Amino acid sequence: MTTIDISEESLARESSGLLRTLLKDRTTNKSIVWATHSYELLGKGFGLYDRITPSKVTGPYANLIQPRSEKSKYEQKDRTKVRAEVFTPTGLVKQQIDTVDQDFQDQDLEAYLNLKWLEITCGEAPYMVSRYDTVTGQALELEERVGFLDRKLHRLSQQVHEEEAWFQGAVTAYQNAYGYEYQGDSLLLARENLLASFIDYYQAKFDREPSPSQKQTIAQIISYNVLQMDGLTYTSPYTEQAKEAVQLSLFEEIVEQTSQPQKAQIKDWKTNELIDFERLSQGEITMKFDVVIGNPPYQEEGGARDEPIYHYFIEESYKIGNKALLITPARFLFNAGQTPKNWNNKMLNDEQVKVVKYWLKSNEVFSATDIKGGVAITYRDSENIFGKIGTFTVFETLNSIVQKVENRSDFSPFSEIVYPQGIYRFSNKFFEDFPEAEQLQGKGTKNKIVSKSFTNFDFAFFNSVELEEEYVKILGRSGTERTYKFIKKEYIDFPEPFTNYNIFVPEANGSGALGEVLSTPLIGHTDTFLTIGNVTTEFEANALLKYIKSKFARALLGVLKITQHNSRSTWAKVPLQDFSSRSDIDWSQSVAEIDAQLYKKYGLSQEEIDFIESKVREMD
Repeated sequence: MTTIDISEESLARESSGLLRTLLKDRTTNKSIVWATHSYELLGKGFGLYDRITPSKVTGPYANLIQPRSEKSKYEQKDRTKVRAEVFTPTGLVKQQIDTVDQDFQDQDLEAYLNLKWLEITCGEAPYMVSRYDTVTGQALELEERVGFLDRKLHRLSQQVHEEEAWFQGAVTAYQNAYGYEYQGDSLLLARENLLASFIDYYQAKFDREPSPSQKQTIAQIISYNVLQMDGLTYTSPYTEQAKEAVQLSLFEEIVEQTSQPQKAQIKDWKTNELIDFERLSQGEITMKFDVVIGNPPYQEEGGARDEPIYHYFIEESYKIGNKALLITPARFLFNAGQTPKNWNNKMLNDEQVKVVKYWLKSNEVFSATDIKGGVAITYRDSENIFGKIGTFTVFETLNSIVQKVENRSDFSPFSEIVYPQGIYRFSNKFFEDFPEAEQLQGKGTKNKIVSKSFTNFDFAFFNSVELEEEYVKILGRSGTERTYKFIKKEYIDFPEPFTNYNIFVPEANGSGALGEVLSTPLIGHTDTFLTIGNVTTEFEANALLKYIKSKFARALLGVLKITQHNSRSTWAKVPLQDFSSRSDIDWSQSVAEIDAQLYKKYGLSQEEIDFIESKVREMD
């Protein structure tokens, strides 16, 4: 059985040159740096900027660097939080590589070995070589390994039996296997895993270990191909120099200068040259990866909220690879989340991108990890046309319903009558009369009437009043209960829908029920709710309420509603109706009868009707 941890002490004893090679940063020609806070408590030499030398991982520190599965639970969680890392189980690695590897099965051995693969943000390199499951730590026998370099070595062993020819084939395979990682400890583990895998396959094939010179040759290739790099800036971590005072001339002021981080370099083995990795992204050189694959970081911690970064990795992967296969959060598929809307639309309309697999519940893939909106494997192939994703739905039948609805000439989105969150606001008069309210309101809220306004401003909101004509009623929440409070009219800036009939729906809800409230004119609400409607008659309001409760409307709401939020944009696939008595829908009928009319109006097949009826819960 494979031992998953590789002893740096043993490497050093076997050959000090071998360990030094695996610690080499070919960009700086020095050792790689820690680039993590994990070891700082050990003192000098273990900080972010410090280089990992052989003495830092041998002797008293011989067992310092451990695979992720061997680390303490606390450190695993900490690194997951700080770096937004989720660690990739072997089954998922296999599924991703299988998707693209099937395209290469007809290639001869030489062409197959020469395919250039890159694993981005590689961690311990599970996509390159899977000596063990990086999540569970379970060791894998040779026949169970699924990495792209594993597959090359498997095939090499099946087809080549002469020792020197096998070794030259392995050299070719390693020269075309690339990866990059930011943190020094993970990078060393990745490099060690690649070297150990070479030894494993050699030993299995020839019943003996490779020679020291063969190990050194492979280690040298690894040190060039698996590099320490920030994947967003293409720089080598912590290579900028500290600020120094410089006086340019006798009569000028002293200024502080800081050197720029050094651009990370990669080796092109065909030309035997080191080139700036950034030049691949800029298209300045002919070298390109056949496949870019991986599981990039998802976000970085920001101020008010964590900002997504995975879309940058997707974008760069498309620039440097002919094929790119990544697993990431899936909210962009629904044009939701914090990724830029123009980028979302570009992805959804790219005819060379397809969704390989989608999981609504991320913990089905990454245990104990909750990623709102789920995760997806997306595949872009610059040499194939898949057809644009357009509107992404999990169910094929639902997608056909969307097409029938949107292709009608009279289609308008229901979102046109859904108002954005926070349309009810405090007036300037409110802050003039209560100057302390500005501080109580909190940063970012400005003059919005928010969920905590009832509590924070209990001096202005009342349960009952004597002269109701001077006050306005506001719907909100007190604890877990819905409640109405009164506030003076002069303290509110009223939006357009205030004077008409509306439906109030919670801005967020976890169940299928929306919790709708039909509101007569002259009632407002906190930002816990959204306004839908702005209709002039009670008949229209009742029709609108029935429509929102219909299975048809809620099925189409589900296309874009992938989290608990009912934002305006989630209603964009629901068709707007005429809610007056002149409508082509008889709104006096029951919700079930209205559904039947809607099915007929949009020409739904029996299969599509059965889908809606079975998937959407009936509402009272």
